[in-house]
Amino acid sequence: MKVNILGAGPAGLYLAILLKKGDRRNQVRVVERNAPDATFGFGVVFSEGSLDELERADNESYVAITQSFASWNPLDIRYRGTTTRVRGNVFSGIARKELLRLLQERADRLGVEVEFQRDVSTLDRLLDADLVVGADGANSLTRRTYASQFAPQLGVHPAKYAWFGADFAFPVFTYIFKETRWGLFQAHCYPYERDRSTMVVLISEDTWRAAGLDEMTEQESLELTQEVFQDELGAGRRMLGNRSLWINFPWISCPSWHTGPVVILGDAAHTAHFSIGSGTKLALEDAIALARALLRRPDEREAALTEFEMERQPVVERLQEASRVSADYFASVQRYFSFEPLQFAYQLMTRTPRITHNNLAARDPDFVRRCETWFAGGDGLLVAAPPAFTPLKLGDVTLPNRIVLTGAGLTITPLVAVAPEGRIDPETPLVGDLPPATGAEVMVSLGHAGARGAMRPRRVGVDLPLPEPERWPLVSASARAYAPWTPVPSAADPDALIEPFVAAAKRVRELGYRLLELDFSRGYLVDSFLLEGRLDFPLELVKAVRAAWPEELPLGLACASDSLDALRAFKEAGVDLVRVLNGQRRWDERTDYGRMYGVAASDRVRNEIGLRTIAFGQITTIDEVNTILAAGRADLCILDPP
Repeated sequence: MKVNILGAGPAGLYLAILLKKGDRRNQVRVVERNAPDATFGFGVVFSEGSLDELERADNESYVAITQSFASWNPLDIRYRGTTTRVRGNVFSGIARKELLRLLQERADRLGVEVEFQRDVSTLDRLLDADLVVGADGANSLTRRTYASQFAPQLGVHPAKYAWFGADFAFPVFTYIFKETRWGLFQAHCYPYERDRSTMVVLISEDTWRAAGLDEMTEQESLELTQEVFQDELGAGRRMLGNRSLWINFPWISCPSWHTGPVVILGDAAHTAHFSIGSGTKLALEDAIALARALLRRPDEREAALTEFEMERQPVVERLQEASRVSADYFASVQRYFSFEPLQFAYQLMTRTPRITHNNLAARDPDFVRRCETWFAGGDGLLVAAPPAFTPLKLGDVTLPNRIVLTGAGLTITPLVAVAPEGRIDPETPLVGDLPPATGAEVMVSLGHAGARGAMRPRRVGVDLPLPEPERWPLVSASARAYAPWTPVPSAADPDALIEPFVAAAKRVRELGYRLLELDFSRGYLVDSFLLEGRLDFPLELVKAVRAAWPEELPLGLACASDSLDALRAFKEAGVDLVRVLNGQRRWDERTDYGRMYGVAASDRVRNEIGLRTIAFGQITTIDEVNTILAAGRADLCILDPP
């Protein structure tokens, strides 16, 4: 098999090594526009788990690479004048130039033909092979040439980042958060040689402009950034530059990675944000999977390339999603700058779903124990219950734990209609149907279905209207149907709607309930006003109910997180707790109902508005509940056991 590979980065060289090692008859040529020792950037980082595949794929290069590693176990988080250390995070670093040298030498020993300093402007001269591989990076010529076949989806992250080096080795992987007069500077630092480190610096575009970096030369930018981090570097130590330009991270994904004899891999096919440290790992694992498929099916190219895609795309998609979550975390990290150092570190460590409370406890049990005792408010406690089983005080109500589920710390009723015409369907309970409160804590959720009323019971389907003779009159913010097939409501008189809510709230208290929620979510009556940007009625309604509900008892709200200004107004009016229910606000809204899909919205409301929140949405284990609570993303969690 004759193979031409464009790009002599780690992915291209490693694929060449594996194809030649697997079958010496393969003719493998690698074409690279740069010189052998020309590389941008500084060090490459690998996690412990990412090395297993390399060891199995080619032990000789694995041994050479790992012998050049700088390795460490803990990581440090420097935040607001403190340093928090978290152990059990085994990483290794190697100079990118050294990694390429080792791969070049291995390829040469195997007989791979590598052509350096050959600038390729068209793929025409590479198409004389059985297979053409585009391992040519994020700015891939191969991907651009076959854009109609690969259908790339391209985007950029709004933050700016630049790769720098340092003339000493940080002792461990170190996150630095440095507040300046221009804004926040973040540095992700790791050693890769005995006396060298990589420093990836991340800032917002506003900070980039405020600091004047948009108008500086590369050297001026280096000098200013070094000044920002001089205390963390130490006296006499310097930052280093190597094409250290401020750029936006490129998001790249492709539905297809091959067409005919051409295939792409690594950054040419997909990118993952540097904050999860997986770009080189993904590229090398792509090379392993592609080589394995080609060697298994040497005479079935199309089948081999399809097998490669089917194996790798799901893995890459999961990593890309984790990297997007991680990128969003670092872009909004100042949201957590009121956190104590322990919780801030915990939040950072669990920023993606890949690391949970149990996983972190296995890595560093002492760190998690300290987080649990802090969460329980117990200075001096040796041990404490996990966060899910820590009591929560809301006004005069103390919940025994943080789990929202029938029979747990708190139960929330389905929507209880404040009037017969406010029912969702004939089976929706009215306030008059509620039994007296018992000993368990139950939060009664009062609402009015609005244009989503007069439907058939949901056990037979959602938003299916009752037969016309059985319907009751509907009202909404305006005479607009919820969906094309549902009845058109009348425009509501807001003043006439407040008294039914107030009367219902009083009745709830008379029955002995101590927690009350107003349902302003999912396209129901009050939400229809919010969707039209009409805050006056919802705000007056909150104020009226708050005045009727005992001051010492909590008042909750179920609503979407779309308008933070509205939520600030509701907080000012006396709301104590928010169940953030995004989705279903419009009939054609499409929500991604993935794992823990509502937690990010809860996090945003809690930490940008300062309201206690209930997180919901495919939270299926106590481990997930513990993670969400300890990281400060919510105060209570609705558990959805499978």
